[in-house]
Amino acid sequence: MKKFLTLALVVIFLGLAAGPRPAEAGIQFGLRGGGNAAKLTGPDITQDLEGTIKYKIGYAAGIFLAINLGKVITISPEVLYTMKGAQIEDPLGEYTGKIFGDYVEAALLLKIRIPTPGVQPAVFAGPAVGFKLREKLQVNGEDIPLEESFLVNNDYGAIFGAGLDFGRHFMIDVRYSLGLKKILTAIEEGVQPDVKNGVWSATIGIAF
Repeated sequence: MKKFLTLALVVIFLGLAAGPRPAEAGIQFGLRGGGNAAKLTGPDITQDLEGTIKYKIGYAAGIFLAINLGKVITISPEVLYTMKGAQIEDPLGEYTGKIFGDYVEAALLLKIRIPTPGVQPAVFAGPAVGFKLREKLQVNGEDIPLEESFLVNNDYGAIFGAGLDFGRHFMIDVRYSLGLKKILTAIEEGVQPDVKNGVWSATIGIAF
């Protein structure tokens, strides 16, 4: 599944790069950025750490293409640098820890707009694959040295959300990135913990 999604996204980007000029194909290039609220999810989080996992604030930024197929449908490949992870709070208040996992994430989104005059409501969804760029642990604001990696090197999942398009050049949205892969390298008794990434994002896009 992960290899298929990765290959599909790479082929799409290469095809767009070799395709017709944007003015001829109805393709727009854009920049996107916004804020993240990231949290670890999964059954093992609920069972073992209930009440201690909080959202960690970060950001996401990158580029996208808008392939406009008429007034209603847009196909939008995008590549974003996105900050995931979580904040961990001791129930007794003795420490606060943070898990940092930064990724470059490629997604292929199908967007459907309601073609109203001026502002257009929209919904979108699609698959995504992420590749880890950095990982870090902090306790009470101090970095903890790592002897080995605690996050796997890649991630995959789905993105879905809704937003508003102000014409074809400015857009805002709220989205959720649902991780579908177990991301911790730790294995206890031969079993990898069922812990995944989950990220809420609010972004602004500008298309040219």
